[in-house]
Amino acid sequence: MFEKVDFVGKWKVWFALSGVLLVIGMAAVAAGRLNFGIDFQGGAKFTVSKPSKHLSVGQIRSDVLPAYAAKGAVVQPLGGGGYEIRTPVLNQQQTQEVQNKLNNALGGEVSVTSVSPTFGGQVRNQALQAVGAALLIIVIFISFRFEFSFAIAAMLALVHDILMTVGFYAIVGREVSLVTVVAILTILGYSLYDTIIIFDRIRENSPTVGYNRRRFDQMVNNSIRQVVRRSIYTSVSTVIPVTALLIFGQSTLSDFAFALLVGIISGTYSSIFIASPILSLYKAWRAGKLRTATRSA
Repeated sequence: MFEKVDFVGKWKVWFALSGVLLVIGMAAVAAGRLNFGIDFQGGAKFTVSKPSKHLSVGQIRSDVLPAYAAKGAVVQPLGGGGYEIRTPVLNQQQTQEVQNKLNNALGGEVSVTSVSPTFGGQVRNQALQAVGAALLIIVIFISFRFEFSFAIAAMLALVHDILMTVGFYAIVGREVSLVTVVAILTILGYSLYDTIIIFDRIRENSPTVGYNRRRFDQMVNNSIRQVVRRSIYTSVSTVIPVTALLIFGQSTLSDFAFALLVGIISGTYSSIFIASPILSLYKAWRAGKLRTATRSA
């Protein structure tokens, strides 16, 4: 099945496919469709547990919530007949009023979680720092374990996976929360695992001396063919329970599963069709620079 696939030589096709999806995703982000939750931009979250009355999402938004809370509010049903209502930032008096109205209209227990915009900004910065630190540590590890060219290829593949996940989040309008950050960090580990498997086989098959681009590209193709089935089978086995969690999980679990699903598929694709061709292109570019420097000397 994979014996005739030119994983390295067809790099323009693989890069173009990723490029189209990334452009669509980044266009959605630029259009403001990335839905940051209260963890990042601040706001109030009201959770109604065991309500004695049940209303539709539209009725809660139009008949129960005050106008200042209904504008920009997100109302979601929860398991067991409960509800989760997320609103923009409210002051203490407004929060108490919304809580009372929900209690009177629905009954049950109404709990409130409030996050200030300042704290949300701090959380956002810390999340970006966590992802950045993870990428830096990965580059250092791969540079030490393999060599710098492998680290460059792996890092670009991981950035590809992050942007793909964020882009699909913006396209479908799912809420970005701290759970999303956890999912992205999980995706980095999963994608890196796939990439390391292929890179380890490439290193084992690499000639000890000399470099020839045609032979190197052929060796990379052969190395991928030796492990590609293992990568795909592992990914399919992981996607099945994640898909079940996406379908049957509640709001937070569903968002986490969606990020994992996109990231696993993207990570498997990038390990095979992005990281390895980038490694080959980087090796060829570096060899060309060395030849130019030698002639100049």
